[in-house]
Amino acid sequence: MNLNVTTQLHFLNSGDHECIPTLLPYLKQLGNRCMSYSTMQPGLNHAILDNFGYISWLDISPLNIGKHAVVLSEPVAAPHNQLELITKLEEHCGKLTLVQIGPQLAETLFQEGYAVYQIGVETELDILNYSLEGKNKADLRRWRNKAFKSGVTVEEKLLSSTDWDEVENVSHDWLQGRGGKELSFLTRPLPKNDEEGVRFFWARQNGRLIGFSGFDPIHSNGKIIGYYHNFDRISSNAVNGTSPFILLEAMEKFRAEGIKILNLGLSPLSGMEKGYNLSGPLLKLAHSFYRYGEKVYPFKGNSRHKAKFCGKKERVYVASNAGWFKTMVSAAIACGLEV
Repeated sequence: MNLNVTTQLHFLNSGDHECIPTLLPYLKQLGNRCMSYSTMQPGLNHAILDNFGYISWLDISPLNIGKHAVVLSEPVAAPHNQLELITKLEEHCGKLTLVQIGPQLAETLFQEGYAVYQIGVETELDILNYSLEGKNKADLRRWRNKAFKSGVTVEEKLLSSTDWDEVENVSHDWLQGRGGKELSFLTRPLPKNDEEGVRFFWARQNGRLIGFSGFDPIHSNGKIIGYYHNFDRISSNAVNGTSPFILLEAMEKFRAEGIKILNLGLSPLSGMEKGYNLSGPLLKLAHSFYRYGEKVYPFKGNSRHKAKFCGKKERVYVASNAGWFKTMVSAAIACGLEV
């Protein structure tokens, strides 16, 4: 891809027929964040800087106090071109909030005058060197052994080759334990059709579907270097440990293919520490939400589950040129949370 020459900005919506063919070449070359593939989900707007990359966002009008562009993760562009995309979008939209960005971009935007707040940590596993040995992974070994003994099997199949009624039944059961509502934006909707590079693994017991996991590709320089564990749907009567068992079985297949990383995604409000604009009352508020906000989101359960895998944790951030209250409300609305 020729990443020089022009800097013309143009816009597409996810519903435009040319959207995916336009974004996909950039994604395959530069989509190395766990959320990069999610930028192609329905409902988003995209600003493309020809030959450089694109940035994706959702228009929000929080509490009827003006429009606000909530950007999903980082621009799909080389690090030295990201700020130009953000600046151009700011000229077009005004108020911006970027959700789930890494430390390098967070520092850049802080120096540019953006307010920056940590929102949690991402957990990443080194597939090629991953081992189940050690005291800290005893639960993983126990769950794997229990699944084997209970006759649970895992196989990879295309979404299109699976009975959709089975998929919906497991999804409905899973959602009932999480308020009965699909979230969005940071958790993209479950697709109904096969997508390039997206892989699904299915767990069955006595022929019955009891759970499944979906993995979005992470790209660099035209190759898939890893996967993001984006979908995880487990039946309420599944064998305890079915979810990690599916993940471990998928990792074995990825390892055989030479895939390097598996990203388990965001643990919201986990590992929160003072830094940038997160201090004092805001930090206390974040800690309170983590401890007592289980009706909004299973913060502690999410964090505990991912900690079992003993992966590398990286802080992730929100950056915004709006006030903290508007930032929080806009981000919550974008993610489908009630405010």
